[in-house]
Amino acid sequence: MEQKFTEFLLRWRHWLAILSVLLTAILGFGIRDLYLESDYKIYFEEDEPQLVAHEAIQDTYTSTDNLAILLRPKEGDLFNSRVLTAIYELTEHAWQTPFVMRVDSITNFQHTEANGDDLLVEDLVLAPADLSADKIAKVKRIALTEKQLVNRMVSADGKTALVNVNLELPPEVDKTADLETQKAQRAKRDASHPEVVAFGRAAVREFQARYPELEMHIAGVSKITNSFNESAQRDASSLIPLMYLVILLLLIFFFRSIGTVVATLLVIACASIAAVGSAGWIGYPINTVNVMTPTIVLTIAVCDAVHLLSVYLRGLGEELSPLEAMAESLRLNLQPIILTSITTAVGFLTLNFSISPPFVELGNMTAIGVMWAMVLTFTLLPSVVMLLTRKGNMVADKQRWMSRYAHWVVANRHKALVVSILSAVLLISFLPRNQLDDDPIAYFQRGVPFRESIEFSIKYLPGVKDINFTLNCGTSSCVSDPDFLTTLDQFSRFLEAQPYVVHVGSYVDVIKRLNRSMNGDDPAYYAIPERADLAAQYNLMYEMSLPYGLDLNNQLNLDKSATKISVITQKMTNLELIDLAERSHQWLKTNYQASVEPGSSVSLMFAHIGANNIRSMLWGGLFAIIGVTITILIALRSFRYALISMIPNAIPAFMAFGLWGLLVGQVNMAVAAVFSISLGILVDDTVHFISKYRRARQIKGLSPESAIHYAFENVGSALIVTTVVLACGFGVLTTSDFNLNAMSGALTAITILIALIFDFLILPPILMLFDREATTLS
Repeated sequence: MEQKFTEFLLRWRHWLAILSVLLTAILGFGIRDLYLESDYKIYFEEDEPQLVAHEAIQDTYTSTDNLAILLRPKEGDLFNSRVLTAIYELTEHAWQTPFVMRVDSITNFQHTEANGDDLLVEDLVLAPADLSADKIAKVKRIALTEKQLVNRMVSADGKTALVNVNLELPPEVDKTADLETQKAQRAKRDASHPEVVAFGRAAVREFQARYPELEMHIAGVSKITNSFNESAQRDASSLIPLMYLVILLLLIFFFRSIGTVVATLLVIACASIAAVGSAGWIGYPINTVNVMTPTIVLTIAVCDAVHLLSVYLRGLGEELSPLEAMAESLRLNLQPIILTSITTAVGFLTLNFSISPPFVELGNMTAIGVMWAMVLTFTLLPSVVMLLTRKGNMVADKQRWMSRYAHWVVANRHKALVVSILSAVLLISFLPRNQLDDDPIAYFQRGVPFRESIEFSIKYLPGVKDINFTLNCGTSSCVSDPDFLTTLDQFSRFLEAQPYVVHVGSYVDVIKRLNRSMNGDDPAYYAIPERADLAAQYNLMYEMSLPYGLDLNNQLNLDKSATKISVITQKMTNLELIDLAERSHQWLKTNYQASVEPGSSVSLMFAHIGANNIRSMLWGGLFAIIGVTITILIALRSFRYALISMIPNAIPAFMAFGLWGLLVGQVNMAVAAVFSISLGILVDDTVHFISKYRRARQIKGLSPESAIHYAFENVGSALIVTTVVLACGFGVLTTSDFNLNAMSGALTAITILIALIFDFLILPPILMLFDREATTLS
């Protein structure tokens, strides 16, 4: 069968080359339908419960989409005329932000106080000209004692302030509309976050120029969304060219043949085009995760080419004609390339176990690219390389070096086996040190502006994560009911007592403050009014006094039958955040008779998806082991070889995770996917080695020891080259400032390097140990 297929490939090689290029062009035509999607919601399925709960709160109350501007004087605190003037002017300027619907700061906080029998509601700072020493002292006193401000709009030490801009962004794409309408809606929404962030950056530049004594940063939902966008664009524009440069240098060093290098680059370019184009045909967007597909595909495609070309060049060096040399290379590599391509695709397809769409898209796009790279290796590569490269220059000393290593490992098989096992046990022992955590803040490397702004906030204004709860009392205006307000007050105090909580925003604080103001600002009246009509009256008077854009819609729904409670926390792990949300929900179920919804927020959404995705990828890893083993079993038609192959495939992945636990210790949802991805790739080395070993045993009738020599001489140097290429390819991903890509690239590169060392040390002893029976010539 191999002989007939080889003859077919060579007889029709020119037509097959033309056909493969045409099909690549057709697949590549899908690129025209690609678009960049950077919204944080891309990480969630539309029916994800946390997303649904978050959207419900967004639809009921003022949207939490925002741009936050943090500022801190380099010396002293906020409470002097110059800094308060800067905050006042920045607050006024922020009303010009695109899509703005509300701006909050300490200067426009709607302070209430008694004015005879009337309620006075006004900005805490009416105008910079009014900032006398007495007024500044009053502003400081109120800002640092008012529960609605402390650790939300101003730090407890009075040295850091926040100007928060709530946004009403363009609506999301209506997927029931026609394609042109969807395209226009998408373009408008995609442009909104960059427009908002550009305004924020310009404002920071302007105010820092006017007030150089201030340190300023921007954060918020628009900032993180735009950071996803910018990261994807940077990776697309830098990683792929960098990877091509790395591969070009490696191929030149290894092959020393321009024709061979050109042929290989053509194949990997076509494979990458097909992978990315397939996304357009399927309807996938490009995002921060699947943007690394071309880099992965071209890396794996190089490995197929290296195996085919190394034997071809050696054949030319042995005075074979190009046709004879390519025929020998195809016969030798046909089965292992097909098998390794399938196992690699299986590994990536297990990303379909992920509950996060970008990882599913990455897996499917890469699987398509890997299989198309295999097709191109058999159809396009032989035709091109036979035209461009007709003389071999594979130096014999590479074979001699591998022969010497084979002699050493055969002679020291027992020592190699023991050292390998002890090394594996040692590294795997560190595996429990890995902690499952998926913090969106850590998605970006230090030095990225968003990461810097969050770390600034963690240090000086510690509220960085949030949970929002909604309590529904069932009837219009029932939020004024004293019993409901009492429950709300109890829940607020419960939340304030929880670890890591730094701020609780609740309507009950507003109504208690109004009750105090309506009773001559007597602190004794900072309590819930005794009658519902009194609370409703206070609320009406207050809302009628509020300026446009600063109403209570951020805390009350339209008919005042429900209220939102916002919890701001310090930096905490995902498990701690989930635990806080669950304890709070349990308190509500125990103490509030009406049905209650669980808490929700962007922070909580990522906390849940991180934990759930890691669990789902564990199932993906199990499926990868089973799928790869069955594939090898069917292809090799040997249960023994299938089991032998899994020892040097699965164990290096566990060793790599152990080393990761020792060096890093943090496992996010991208790192969790590495086991499935790497398992499919690691099989390549084992399959190529075993296929050459079996060929020596079954066709040439060699002993196990001689077959080990044959395998190393025929594939050893190619395995080293492909490992270096793979390690460099995934290593290139570490240059990404998006940590999901950088960390998964680093761990995959580590796994691949460990696997080669492990293969070279443990696979030969195992084969010699379990393959002692005589073999007849086939």
